[in-house]
Parts: sequence; structure tokens; C-alpha cells
Amino acid sequence: MRNYLTTVRSQRRPLRFLTSRALMASGLCRLLTIQQEGFRLRFYPSSMSATLWVAPRDRQRDEQFFRRYLRPGDIVIDVGANIGTLSIIGALTVGPTGRVLAVEAHPRISAFLRGNIALNGLTNIEVLLCALGVRTGTAQLTDRRSDDQNRMTTDGGVEVPLRRLDDLRLPQGEISLLKIDVEGYEMPVLQGGAGVLERTQCVYFESWERHFSTFGYGTSDVLALLAGTGFTCLQRLDNGSLRVVPPDYRSSRCEDLLAVRSIPRFCQRTGWAVCGR
Repeated sequence: MRNYLTTVRSQRRPLRFLTSRALMASGLCRLLTIQQEGFRLRFYPSSMSATLWVAPRDRQRDEQFFRRYLRPGDIVIDVGANIGTLSIIGALTVGPTGRVLAVEAHPRISAFLRGNIALNGLTNIEVLLCALGVRTGTAQLTDRRSDDQNRMTTDGGVEVPLRRLDDLRLPQGEISLLKIDVEGYEMPVLQGGAGVLERTQCVYFESWERHFSTFGYGTSDVLALLAGTGFTCLQRLDNGSLRVVPPDYRSSRCEDLLAVRSIPRFCQRTGWAVCGR
């Protein structure tokens, strides 16, 4: 109880936070939608839905990047799509000539993802229900109450299909963006996608040493893999500029890093500049 009270007190809108939990417990949340910029989301009984109902602009940093970087006709792969916020923004931005592949491993969350796609009438998103790694088979995924933090596990959970990124049926041509947010399992996803990486221009991935160490590797290992396939890793600074990430960098907090194949092309697309260049 003490931990729960601490959580409530830490909220910017504690009353709305408590209301969101009551709506989820009753199932009445499904009657509500969450207005976003240019689209809507169903208030499903999920952590991400509740977060956005309480604070609709909570994930602005990620959304800003998608809108700024993507162009009509682009191909996007969203690994760890959750309820679909970024997949939907991607689909709206790339338009009918572009394609989005939304990969979500948890069956319940994947159903919410499909519901949000249908709610917005989008036909340029394909949903794939599986986890991604270095082999093909099955894997176990946690089934936490905070379901936006589900991760791969060997200690029970939900059994899900496991595939390699390279084995997916993808459109031909250049992949403009590969986004990965899988709670520390980013390295195995990349290791199973050497062929996909060869035709990818930008990787946008969640990075945190604490998460990576759960699976026996570190930030520097991810940076080395990406550098070995021709990418330069960048960090977005609070002033809107970029800096090149050194090879021995450690993500001491949860953050999103960028790996780009061409810095000039990336800067031309986004209008951002790299410090010291």
C-alpha cells in the first residue's frame, strides 16, 4: 500500500491517474478514446493506454522524431509496437505509398494494436505477432501488470512465436527506419537481422545498461555491432542537436539512441546538426 501511495503522489495528475485505474478495473475504459495529433487510440486496459489517457502528450519526443524523419513512401519496421502509437504515426506520415510492419510479441497487446489500427482505418500497416531474436522457435514473455515493461524471460510467462528479423517477409527496397524497443533484448534482435540492417538507413533503439545487463551484454556491444555494419551512433541532446556516441559509451539511464548510415543524409532529412561537425 505504501508503494502504491508513493506512486500516486508522484503523478502529475493523481486524480486522473486513480480514475484511469478505476476505469481499467471496471472495463469501462474501452468506451473511451484518447485523442492524439491526427489520430485516436482506444483506451484499452493496458499501461500504455492508461499513461496516454492521463497525459496524452507523454511520448512527444518519440513522436516528434517519427514525424520529422519519415517521408511519404518510406518503409518502417516497428519492433515492440505495443498499442501502436508510433506505428500509426509512421503509417500516417509515410502515406499510402509507404509501408509499416508493426511487430508485437504479447498476444493481448497485439490485439489492442490491431484494434487501434482499425479504429483509424489504416491499411498500410501489417501486424506481426511474434518476438524477434537470433533463432526461430518459441520463447517466453513476461505477463506483467505494467505490460509496457514485458520482456523476454526463461522463468515462466506467455509462450510466443520467436523469429529472426531476416526471416520476415518485407517489402523490397530500402528500409528507412528500424525502431526497436524490447526492454533489453535489442542485441538479439539486431543479431538476427544482419541482412535487414544492410538495407536500413536508420535504427532508433532504446538503450539502457541496466536492461542490457539482464541479457549479458552492454551498450558498447550494441554500438560495436552497429558500427561493424556501417552505422554511426548518435545521441539527441536536449537543445535539439546531435552528438556522436563514443564506442565505450554506457547508457546510465533509459534513453533512445540513433544509428544512421549517412550523417549528411540524416541531417538533411531532419534539419538537425551534429555537434563538432
